[in-house]
Amino acid sequence: MEAISRLLGEASASGAQAEVIYVRSRSVELSWEKMKQYGMTYVEEGCGLRVVKDGRVGFAYSNRCSGDLVKMALSAAKASEPDSANSLPAPEPVQPIEGSYDSSLEEPWEALRGFMEAVLSYRGGHLNIISARAWGGTALVSVASTEGVDVSSSASFVGAAATGNYMGESYVGPEIYEYGDSRAARGVKVDDFMRELSRKAELTGKREQLKRTDRPVALTPKAINELLFPLLNHAVSLESVYRSRSPLKPGDFVGNRVTVIDNPRLPEGAWSRPFDGEGLPTREVAVIDAGTFRTPLSNTFWANKAGGVNTHSSWRTFMTLPAISATYLVIDAQGAGDLGDAVFVDQVQGVHTSNFDTGEFAVNAAIAWDGDGGLREFVLSGDLKQLLGGLVGLVPDRRRYGRVVSGTALVQGLRISS
Repeated sequence: MEAISRLLGEASASGAQAEVIYVRSRSVELSWEKMKQYGMTYVEEGCGLRVVKDGRVGFAYSNRCSGDLVKMALSAAKASEPDSANSLPAPEPVQPIEGSYDSSLEEPWEALRGFMEAVLSYRGGHLNIISARAWGGTALVSVASTEGVDVSSSASFVGAAATGNYMGESYVGPEIYEYGDSRAARGVKVDDFMRELSRKAELTGKREQLKRTDRPVALTPKAINELLFPLLNHAVSLESVYRSRSPLKPGDFVGNRVTVIDNPRLPEGAWSRPFDGEGLPTREVAVIDAGTFRTPLSNTFWANKAGGVNTHSSWRTFMTLPAISATYLVIDAQGAGDLGDAVFVDQVQGVHTSNFDTGEFAVNAAIAWDGDGGLREFVLSGDLKQLLGGLVGLVPDRRRYGRVVSGTALVQGLRISS
């Protein structure tokens, strides 16, 4: 792109290293709520410029790749503190991810209408559909720098979701949501998540107070995505480790029953990507191996700062500087065996109130059940080390949900307060 080349040339002429990230996405959406359906289309386009000069970093972004960005980024750099860890990476070969682009999603209306029809026509027990949504589109991401990085990737994305509850003559159950997403229209299995929604609506058709609290907890893949992913994602960041803001340190043994791999190249994963936010090739990283915290996730700056390995885990938009994040956490463990009298937890609320630096949490279990049926809300508390160390094993219902791939996890040692 000629405009990007001009930006890099102007920045280089000033004596700065420079990097441009360009994003253009087009997305369409269908929504149904309160017996009304509507659609919308939106396009996002933007250009972010990062410069490094004399160890100082400056950043500017706009909806256009204009020359003003160079002036703004260089001006911003004057306000930053110099740091020898500030530098831009050299290029490395990038391999595309097969099946990441479905050309039918350039105009996805037909697929989305099919998803909505499948959701709204679904019949199962006492399921009452409250709202439904379907979305799809395409995105182009490019990263180029004065150091020779020059990569670009086009990807598609699509998904559908529904919120529902149990509706009886004299009882209305809590709201439950389910969804599916993929890179290709064929990867969205509406019937699968609607069956899950219907099953959970029936389970919560009657809810009792939890009487015994000294019981193991079975976290569904949805609950793992909502609770474990944000806590672990923070804890395994090299920035958190370096700043002593993580409950984990490399070499810590958290329990021999769990292995966690960050896989940014998961087939059909809507968040999968061939390169990270700095244009470096993505790869699998064994974060926790047989219960031992092995490799913190990092980007260029924190790898330089902490003297660690750059795992190419930079995450950003065109409006932000590179941060660190996992893409998909794939969790493996031995089989859980007999679940006994476990309490199943499917949706939690309040994870944002957790102490991410210590890993401590106390969340509301909004959707839960046991062998006798649905359970009213209760508080589930503990910390990240307890959660990982108490993981007995996984049920063989493995699936991708949100940013995790896991089966239902049987965990002992968490506190339940009814």
